[in-house]
Amino acid sequence: MGKRLREDRGVTLLELMFACGVMAMALSLLFGSMVTISLANKVTEDRGIAVTHLASVMEEVRAAGPSVLGYVAPELTGAGVVEAITVQCYDTVGEAIALPVDPDTLASPLPNPLQVECIATWYDEKGHGFSLSASEWVYR
Repeated sequence: MGKRLREDRGVTLLELMFACGVMAMALSLLFGSMVTISLANKVTEDRGIAVTHLASVMEEVRAAGPSVLGYVAPELTGAGVVEAITVQCYDTVGEAIALPVDPDTLASPLPNPLQVECIATWYDEKGHGFSLSASEWVYR
């Protein structure tokens, strides 16, 4: 019996390779999830910046009131690599008109209240596009 106990004390090469494989798989899953969390954090951060910019622009649109047709969207940066803010209104037939616009050049009359929409579009480092929008009814 004493001889048998000495033979069972070691670990075979096959058991050692299996344990290393399981550990390598666990580590790759762990590091992969850390990279995914980092990317999701960046997307969420860019979205928060875009929401802040949208809120700022919509507040300026509300404050413009009757002179909203002459509103020029500011140049804002910070969300992603490229960010653009577009402000447009809608005429009585539902066609989008980019602001600023001269009311004398319009083909159809504008309603009162006027629906004004602000769209924030940005691209991340990998070229993925994102967009957020907000709209407001403005009395002129």
